[in-house]
Amino acid sequence: MDEHTPTALRPRLRLAVFDLDGTLKEASSPWMYLHHALGTEEEAEKYRQQFYAGQITYRDWARLDSALWKGVELPRVEAIFRDSAYRPGVHDLFRFLQRHGVLTAIVSTGLGVQARQVAAELGVWRAIANELVVQNGHLVGETTVNVEEHTKGQLMAQLCAEAHARGEECLAVGDGTADIDLFARAGLAIAVCPRHDRVRQAAHHVIEDGDLGRIISLLETHFSLREHS
Repeated sequence: MDEHTPTALRPRLRLAVFDLDGTLKEASSPWMYLHHALGTEEEAEKYRQQFYAGQITYRDWARLDSALWKGVELPRVEAIFRDSAYRPGVHDLFRFLQRHGVLTAIVSTGLGVQARQVAAELGVWRAIANELVVQNGHLVGETTVNVEEHTKGQLMAQLCAEAHARGEECLAVGDGTADIDLFARAGLAIAVCPRHDRVRQAAHHVIEDGDLGRIISLLETHFSLREHS
């Protein structure tokens, strides 16, 4: 679709699915962001290298990482993520989507504690992420894995079914290789400061400067948009 396609022939935008880290927020990894804040970076780097070398599974990596935070108070973690900066234009984009009655969702291999904060602040319909296990207000050093590197496409399919949205009626926005499966299921796929050439090539458009406000004009060109009463 382009600006020459009659509005009546464009698909309606019903669902927008976003990655969180490196996409809505500037920090590309909430795990490393939290490790840095809590002083567990050095040990965590070993686990990261083991995962990318194929020596441990994603679930192993999550378990080992979260064990480093055992005993940390949940309010401390929440405060750390509240200080994590949004990318420019995020609030303008979400106000635009809400004004046009578009359901929004977050699918993240990051942490639910941050995803819930963002969902509350931006008015997000659904947020799916990995959960740090908490007892009596403290982290117990375990993680419930809900999203892995290779499962985002499956989760987007579930969200589309819940939203009664066809693929061409969906927007997907991300920055990492895990988001390529989101892109493949969306009518419009946008990469934000992509961290790999494969991500750039899989997207219909690339926002190189990280300003999500630029997405608005792309939506106006690609989709039929209706003001939500």
